[in-house]
Amino acid sequence: MVYKLIVALAVVALTSSHELTRNGGRCSCLRTTDKIGFGPNQFKTIEILPASASCENVEIIVNLKSGRQICLDPNASQIRNIFQQLIKKKGKKNDKPRN
Repeated sequence: MVYKLIVALAVVALTSSHELTRNGGRCSCLRTTDKIGFGPNQFKTIEILPASASCENVEIIVNLKSGRQICLDPNASQIRNIFQQLIKKKGKKNDKPRN
């Protein structure tokens, strides 16, 4: 079930390229997007970096198998909805009794 939601996240649609800082700046993401345009077979990992003393923004970084990294806008309603669905599904999965 979690995989299906990750696939849904991956299918939304990316419209422009977004870079990570290369010089060790305060935040990892220079720009963010609220759309995703890569397929589930390109998806490798998602990193969620909470706000901290060095960066006041929550950052969501998607790592693709190609090595490309894309920053998602954590304030975008579409992105937030997808992550809320992931959390709900994970909670339901963890609530199942173990045999």
